[in-house]
Amino acid sequence: MIKFKLNHRWIILLTFALSSVLFSSCGDDEEALPTIEEYVTTNGLTTQVTSSGLHYIIENEGTPPNPEVRNAITINYSGYLLNGQQFDSGSNVTFTLGNLIQGWQEGLQLIGSGGSIRLFIPANLAYGSRGAGSIPPNTDIGFDIDLISVQ
Repeated sequence: MIKFKLNHRWIILLTFALSSVLFSSCGDDEEALPTIEEYVTTNGLTTQVTSSGLHYIIENEGTPPNPEVRNAITINYSGYLLNGQQFDSGSNVTFTLGNLIQGWQEGLQLIGSGGSIRLFIPANLAYGSRGAGSIPPNTDIGFDIDLISVQ
């Protein structure tokens, strides 16, 4: 049989450690971010959904050609968490579509030059378990995108 002698310092240390663990999980945590389904319902939106789970609303189809992943595209965009917090935006920015997140690759091929689309991207088609910048891991996100041109 092993006996432990706890002195005053050890009792204080153990009490502090246990209370830190217990209270860190019970405090004023940030509210959970809404899922795409919650966001769409709350905001009275009607979306189309692809087989991968990407939700979208085409606001303007634009004119052909629609981009392919190999194309460079010039866009205006705004990215936001589904609680409304904007995390990024850009104006007259050019990217190669194939270098962007899967949700953009899939969604932007649905419109042509001059088109506008709202994308509601599940985490697995965005930044997944790693998150990015102010985007927490496993977070669904939204983008409003105007496709200016396809090169």
